[in-house]
Amino acid sequence: MRKYFRSPRDFASLFRRHFLTGVFVLIPFAAVAWILNKIFSALWTLHLLIPDDWKPIHYFEPLTAELINFAATVGITIVFAFLISSLGWFSKNILGARVLSFFSQLIQRIPVVRAIYSSLNQLLKTMATGEKQQFSRVVYLEYPRKGAYALAFVTGTARSPIEKSKGHFLNVYVPTTPNPTSGFHLIVAEDEVQDSGLSVEEAFKTILSLGIAQTDEKVPHGKG
Repeated sequence: MRKYFRSPRDFASLFRRHFLTGVFVLIPFAAVAWILNKIFSALWTLHLLIPDDWKPIHYFEPLTAELINFAATVGITIVFAFLISSLGWFSKNILGARVLSFFSQLIQRIPVVRAIYSSLNQLLKTMATGEKQQFSRVVYLEYPRKGAYALAFVTGTARSPIEKSKGHFLNVYVPTTPNPTSGFHLIVAEDEVQDSGLSVEEAFKTILSLGIAQTDEKVPHGKG
């Protein structure tokens, strides 16, 4: 250690050169830990569903009661997981598909709610089935101004917003950095985008890291 830190300047250099790198290394682990903590905290409250007269604290020592609460939480979690899995199995059967279709049609009749339901239902089905479709296509889009490029995801073809236009148009999603869950939906001409040569995973890695974890991307060419 001494040969690396011979003076206070060496410590200052360490913080100046590597602090942000350490932060970006820590953030993914901290995010996962935070999510797991929230999930576990929610699951731990499941033992509160037990009627007060049946709670172990009235019949056992505090440590034993906590162990029983933990076992009850694990048991209830397993039951919930089983019920959700059963729902997934039921939805794939003919009868289950008809029942879910019936409730889906009811929701489709509710204004505003039907738009939210349809969007979420389509998105989650795509994620659950692993369908790539055109969402796996990552492109460069000249946005928000000429000469500046943003990564965008093609979500499908679009109707032409220009009357009597002969060109093809695309629905694209331009995510924000570093939070790709928010962004902009744009309708652009197909000849206005350039293939990036990136996979969806590589594009998300670039966006989440603010470009620090950038792969060997194809440099977009100007349109002259």
